[in-house]
Amino acid sequence: MTTPSDKLHAHGLVKIEISDNRINYVCLRQKCPCSCCGPFGGVQHGIDSVEGRNFAEIVLTTDDWRRLMDAGCAHLVERAPTGGYRMCLLEDGTCMAFENGQCSINDYKPTLCRAFPFYIDMFVGLCGVTGCPGFGSGWTPLQRLSSEIEASRKMYDFWISTIKLPDIK
Repeated sequence: MTTPSDKLHAHGLVKIEISDNRINYVCLRQKCPCSCCGPFGGVQHGIDSVEGRNFAEIVLTTDDWRRLMDAGCAHLVERAPTGGYRMCLLEDGTCMAFENGQCSINDYKPTLCRAFPFYIDMFVGLCGVTGCPGFGSGWTPLQRLSSEIEASRKMYDFWISTIKLPDIK
């Protein structure tokens, strides 16, 4: 079975370009060959989670958890061993909300999914996962991506607020 991640890896990487306040990225939505932005194991090349978290894990912020509970989607959420909540995944790493080739909770999707393919890196700032087929598919005014970029910031803030070092004795 081909997973969304397999399809994503088949797509070549594209250099991010900015011209006239536009970026060479367009979300392909229903026309995307990946159909879902996760799981995304490809991002982990050369990096690893200090907490041992799987890169396919879709961690939920408190707001995500509340939004999903209010929408009647409790069956798609589970308690994470590291604390907090995450989306339930199938054995192959596919999110349980992925049905019939589409996200079944698009209006309620987690912050992590809202941000994709953008994320904030501590070394270089705002980045894009250029394996996403949307890169190189056209041009989008940067202003139109404000919700995705804001979701990236919220996710970064979430990670900063959850990092706890163990007591060293």
